[in-house]
Amino acid sequence: MAQKKIEAVPDVSEKPMPEVKESPRKALFVDTFWDQYELSRERAEKLRENREDAYLNAIKEVIKFNKQYRKAITKLYDQSKKTNKEMVTELVSQLNARKEEHKEVAVPVNSDREELKNQFKEVSNQLERLALTPVKSVIQVIEQLEDNFEKNTESSIAFARERRNAWLEVRKEYVKLARNTHVNLLERGKSSIKELIKVK
Repeated sequence: MAQKKIEAVPDVSEKPMPEVKESPRKALFVDTFWDQYELSRERAEKLRENREDAYLNAIKEVIKFNKQYRKAITKLYDQSKKTNKEMVTELVSQLNARKEEHKEVAVPVNSDREELKNQFKEVSNQLERLALTPVKSVIQVIEQLEDNFEKNTESSIAFARERRNAWLEVRKEYVKLARNTHVNLLERGKSSIKELIKVK
């Protein structure tokens, strides 16, 4: 029985096996697989950086818009204050002109009255400054917060990119080792199959 088994093996080995034409790179599938992995990783990294840039640009645009909005509100307030002063001055001058028309006798201008007007103007200016102080303080705090937020976001994105770039070389080495291991496994599998076929 042992002789029959031995005789059967040479019959199988006598049949010529069709040779498979191998590409210059024996592991074409492995290379394609790892190249696709690298491309997808690079694409994902590019998308992440684009998202970070878009986020930072959006923050900058919002802060820029807020500053322009506050400036517009300030200009509008200053313009309305100026217009109100002009209207009051014009109204007072018209009232004084009417009073003088009705008076037939010229009365000397009372210096106490002028001093009282000046004091009243000074007090109203002081009250206006006092009323605007909290608003100006809040605006300054908001601007500082916005500037700090923008700087923190920029530094956070820069730190994340530096960290990713530092790990990039390590990842490349791991991918290179994995690719080589994959190729070696494929070659071992091929050589094992060839040896099995030769034995039969």
